Amino acid sequence: MNICSKEDELVQRFENTNPEEFLNELSDSTGSTKENFEILEQIWKYNLPDSVLNVLIHFTFRIFDTKLSKSFMEKIAIDWIRKKVKTPREAMELSTKRYREYREWAKNAAKEDREAKKPSQLNKIESTRSKAIELAASSSSMSDEDLGKFVREMFKSWF
Repeated sequence: MNICSKEDELVQRFENTNPEEFLNELSDSTGSTKENFEILEQIWKYNLPDSVLNVLIHFTFRIFDTKLSKSFMEKIAIDWIRKKVKTPREAMELSTKRYREYREWAKNAAKEDREAKKPSQLNKIESTRSKAIELAASSSSMSDEDLGKFVREMFKSWF
């Protein structure tokens, strides 16, 4: 089965199942709680078409590992209302786009976080090396020649 036919099949399922039945089907396979149905009732107030609401349920289940998140669903529902999403395909495209954007943002944030930590780690290394050189210099048992070798070794491994 190719991707298009799987997508078509999923769209058909979104269009031909009411949200309670859809959530019940997902809940049967995941053992979801009554809490998910309470969240669904609260999300209904946004008056999304049932097929679009099914996409929201499906998307949320995938993101939150078979649980619904009221705050997440509310934010998405408001976004979809603002963007006038009326069909499951539009909702699927938008959710896929948002998910990719989020993954890219998270990847960049993690990279920035790693890079922000590098200077502090470097400063700790520099500080440790400086202390080692100071201790070696103040040691009365080390000759000037030995101290010179020690410092050269420290700088050699530094770069």
